Amino acid sequence: MAKFWSSSLFFLSFVLVTLFGNIPNVKADILDDVCPKTINPPLCFQVLRNDPYVYKGDIHSLLSIVLSIAQDNTTSTYNLIQSILQQPIKYPNMKDQLIGCLKNYKYASDNLESCNDLLRIANYRKISFLAYAAMYESLACNQGFRDVPPQLKQLSKVVQEFSDVSAVIAYDLE
Repeated sequence: MAKFWSSSLFFLSFVLVTLFGNIPNVKADILDDVCPKTINPPLCFQVLRNDPYVYKGDIHSLLSIVLSIAQDNTTSTYNLIQSILQQPIKYPNMKDQLIGCLKNYKYASDNLESCNDLLRIANYRKISFLAYAAMYESLACNQGFRDVPPQLKQLSKVVQEFSDVSAVIAYDLE
């Protein structure tokens, strides 16, 4: 019986040392798994490197934060397009394109909002699909322009990148 307790204590000690010895590496592991799969790995590493949820290894909470960033930027982009449409537009096709972009960003926003609902029930496969759909709505808006307006270009890039990161994280969680 003493041999059983001795070997059990050794095993427990080994497990504890292994677990606590690897906790600081959880941060790198999550990022190493997620960021290389995104459309902008350096941005992914830069933004997520200091996130406390990454450090704790809580990828579900991390997904929630990244989805929130994508949603906020989608809303900001939609509002920016509305404000551009309020101003005089000198190019005739630009107004039609901007109206199309409003539709794109409405769909993107709806998709990301659905992702937040799906996160509560851990339907990661559908989250991944809808986050990619949001990214493609943003890309579709940009494709209609000969030159994307500078103020729109930066916001749409953020929407695309964070929708992509969300999709990759969700896909890894399925």
